[in-house]
Amino acid sequence: MDPKGMKPPMPEGMGVPPMMQQMMQKMMAGMQEFNPMAMCQAMMTSVAKSAELAAYATPEARGLFEEWARSVEEEVLALLKKRGRVDLPELAHELKISTESALYFLGKLVREGKATISGIQATEVGGGS
Repeated sequence: MDPKGMKPPMPEGMGVPPMMQQMMQKMMAGMQEFNPMAMCQAMMTSVAKSAELAAYATPEARGLFEEWARSVEEEVLALLKKRGRVDLPELAHELKISTESALYFLGKLVREGKATISGIQATEVGGGS
């Protein structure tokens, strides 16, 4: 660590924060076969679509999206308070959104300190020893 209290650089390939690694593992828990290339391609497509939509979105449309996102966050928190623990597929099913969207909202709530992630475990698909 340098004198300014900064963290030393992470080793190559270790740049993904632990919380994100855990969230990705949880998201993939129900998958039988995982194709990292397909996941990367889907993410890039989503980013491109988001950028395209953002370019054409009016302030009113953006406001409506933000209002909807706040509403979903409130639903996630209400569900967590009611049930305590939920798994990602259950949360997505309950809210009628994709697991990717549920993961986004959970991550946002965790970053804001409104929720915590616990109970992460290895998957059958993950292999390893």
